Amino acid sequence: MKLTAEQLDASRCDENLMLTACPGSGKTRVIVSKLSRVVEDVRDTPRAVACITYTNAAVHEIEARLLHHIQPGDDAHYDICTIHSFCLHHIFRPFCHLIRGYKDGFRVLTPDSADFEELVKATCAQFGRDRLNFQDFDEFSQLRVGIDGSAVGPALTRGALTPEMAREYWKRVREAGLVDFANILYYSYLLLQRRTEILSYISAKFAWILVDEFQDTTDIQVEILTLVAQAGQTRFLLVGDPYQSVFGFAGARPDLADVFAKRIHARSDKQLTGNFRCSKPIVAHANLLYPRTPPMTAVGPTRNVTIQPVWKSSASAFNVIIDFFLPALEGRSIPIGDAAILAPTWYSLFPLGRRLREYGVSIVGPGARPYRRNRVFAPLAEQVCGYMMELNPQSLGAIERSLFHTILSATGRVHFEVYSYAGRAVVFRLLGCAQSLYEKHEGAVLWLESAAREFSKILIEAGYLAPAERDLFMMAVEEMKADMRNNDVDLANLAIEDLGIYASPGSALKLSSLHNAKGREFRAVAIMDLNEGRIPHYRATSAGEIDEAKRLFYVGVTRAKEYLLYITDSSNSRNGPSRFLKKASGVGVC
Repeated sequence: MKLTAEQLDASRCDENLMLTACPGSGKTRVIVSKLSRVVEDVRDTPRAVACITYTNAAVHEIEARLLHHIQPGDDAHYDICTIHSFCLHHIFRPFCHLIRGYKDGFRVLTPDSADFEELVKATCAQFGRDRLNFQDFDEFSQLRVGIDGSAVGPALTRGALTPEMAREYWKRVREAGLVDFANILYYSYLLLQRRTEILSYISAKFAWILVDEFQDTTDIQVEILTLVAQAGQTRFLLVGDPYQSVFGFAGARPDLADVFAKRIHARSDKQLTGNFRCSKPIVAHANLLYPRTPPMTAVGPTRNVTIQPVWKSSASAFNVIIDFFLPALEGRSIPIGDAAILAPTWYSLFPLGRRLREYGVSIVGPGARPYRRNRVFAPLAEQVCGYMMELNPQSLGAIERSLFHTILSATGRVHFEVYSYAGRAVVFRLLGCAQSLYEKHEGAVLWLESAAREFSKILIEAGYLAPAERDLFMMAVEEMKADMRNNDVDLANLAIEDLGIYASPGSALKLSSLHNAKGREFRAVAIMDLNEGRIPHYRATSAGEIDEAKRLFYVGVTRAKEYLLYITDSSNSRNGPSRFLKKASGVGVC
């Protein structure tokens, strides 16, 4: 693996290190290089290395890159995972019998599950709230547990939820034999704090813990890592960027990174300053927002692209996209699949997505799917259709993961054998069946109905589904059809390719919130809703809240490689362009 001098120096540091990495600096290369190196050190020992990342997408990226640098059998010596997965598999799952309510096991509660929806409804009904919307469910999904066991979260701060509601919700979760992500962390913290034998086990097992996106760590995560560090057998590589800390609503605080680094006496004198992603004009805009010492510089293949970022104001973001952004992509030979539209929140992306879809633009993101993704058969059907559209062997892993989670969601049972040789054989049976049905049915609806029946038969034969569960997929297809009718989709002309694009979105325009764009990159980016009151949000009054909004805008700016468009709403007479666009306090386009 070819590394720059900065990257090589960081990867070879054998001390505890907090590495500051600017956007596009190749930090994943450093992590993969470090991971392969320390795996080699522990290969003939019972020890292992943990690599903790912020998202599952980052997990899959690091796994894919690492495969080129390890030997057969090395997978026993590393775990690439999110912090929730790390705590779940190494702390909570093995020792949950020590916690009241979980002696007989548990199921993980996810925000897109039917259980979550029912528990939120039941909790709210008890407190006299019956008419719920998307935001109500979102507020429950963002609940966290503080170090002292109290409920915390933005909804509690605003008064949208009360501590009593949070306690009642978690009581119902526990009584149902479920555990949510917040309590996976909290219970893991308690187990490490109160049971020295568990802490000793974790410390003895992991020689190194590498943490990506460390600027977005929370107080309880820092306390978990502190306990492991104090046991004295684990070293740490912490990679992050304080200017990209954007998850304050989830409890992230960039100052916590410094707190932990000081606790473990980590070095903090190494930085990655070369940006391999953005052009010089885009880097110049980013440096206006947050100057660095030493400065961030454009060093990648797009460094000599001279296109200046552009600002457009209109009463309709849709018109700017159709009349300006899409023609700009065509004029610069940028494929639509390598472009994205970003916004401070999801809410304005939903109507934009619907209008773009009606206009005939292939999109992935809010408003793209004409059905709810939590329909139990939808994710598996999408992955299989995506594979048929583009035969990529690397997609098999995604199909396996989708099959695993589909079975878990449909039945509540865990089938880890999905990831075995026998499981791979089942996946190939499903793909063969899917291809045969594709040759018989041109339309997506007929294919979905047939696939639901035939996939169920295969999974019953494999022992993944019980005979009594044979209609689960067909019921989900009926729900998907109802969703699509409600969204005025022409079912007769819906193509199989329309399903596959959500799994293999290479030819679709991406729509994403600025938060969800973190860690991604595109040749062209349009950022909409850049009005004062939208970013920073009108509720942001403290200096910390406003600076987090500025960091969020910075993340959006640094997603673009070549072309960057800022969009403001001219119909918003009360709020003009955001301060982050202005000369005195931002990028200086107005």
